[in-house]
Amino acid sequence: MFGKKVLVWVIIVVLVGGLFAGCSQETDGKETTSAKKIEINIGHESNVQTPCHKALLEFEKSVEEKSDGRIDIKIFPASQLGKAMDMMEQVRRGDIQMSLGATTLFTQTIPEFAVWDSFYLFDDEAHAHRVLDGKAGKELLKPLEPMGLTGLGYMEIGFRNFSNSKQPIKTAEDVQGIKIRGYNPIQIKAWEAAGATLTNLSWTEVFTSLQQNLIDGQECATTSFYTAKFYEAQKYWSLTKHIYTNYLWYANTKFMDSLSDEDRGLIEEEIEAAIKLERDLMKKQEEETLAQLPDLGIEVNEVPLEERKKMAELMNAAVKEDIISKCGQEIYNMVMKEVEAERK
Repeated sequence: MFGKKVLVWVIIVVLVGGLFAGCSQETDGKETTSAKKIEINIGHESNVQTPCHKALLEFEKSVEEKSDGRIDIKIFPASQLGKAMDMMEQVRRGDIQMSLGATTLFTQTIPEFAVWDSFYLFDDEAHAHRVLDGKAGKELLKPLEPMGLTGLGYMEIGFRNFSNSKQPIKTAEDVQGIKIRGYNPIQIKAWEAAGATLTNLSWTEVFTSLQQNLIDGQECATTSFYTAKFYEAQKYWSLTKHIYTNYLWYANTKFMDSLSDEDRGLIEEEIEAAIKLERDLMKKQEEETLAQLPDLGIEVNEVPLEERKKMAELMNAAVKEDIISKCGQEIYNMVMKEVEAERK
């Protein structure tokens, strides 16, 4: 009898111990921080010399250190996993956990993003950051949700500016008659409204077209102007700042929801730090590039804010209805309200 009682107590102890062990391993379907090994694969299109990739490397280092190696991050740059839309599908399927891409690349799938293609939305980078980090930027992450995606924040590629071989662009009138590259219907319509002549070209055709004087100029980010060596075929780089290109960071929602509160908190904190770092690196790179251009024979000039406002009126009047037809009136009104509210 005594032996049977001891046996019963042993079984009870084992069962209760196992129950507590199970509870320690799982809370609301989530494994505890100490038990769960996590792998995060991140794909993006930018090359390894860009501020984006450098910031992601710091993100990788910091998260792995703070998790004692339990969270393992692998980064696949330079379109190793495909183009932006390819990687978005991979994130949706859960093949990779995160990716980044300019919202302008996703407007066919997420038409709400078309609002960011409006011209002269922001006066400077700080203005853009306030809007993207505020109500408008957060609201524009919501259209990702039905796709099983979670928006994490916005890095940046920065402002697009105007180069040409004719004259510096100092006033809205200076654009008139200049032949430049066209690449999508809204961009073509806007520049034609400003008086430019557009020729539809792919990015790979631009350098040769500039060299052969088939076009007078083009518009792109400062770093792209430098890395593409357009300075070999152009004379003027005018800081029109007509379009600001963000770089959206997003993740698979099921993956994010599977994280413990502690792990998710760590990852989101380091994402915020990486975005700040990327923006700082981009600012530094922009300044360094602009400082190098005069030595390469390029005349660089600022375009006064008042002249940019004139160009904004011309260009946005031409494409406003096209953008609203994609993003919707409500989204458009909300973003424009927030843009004005954050203007200083």
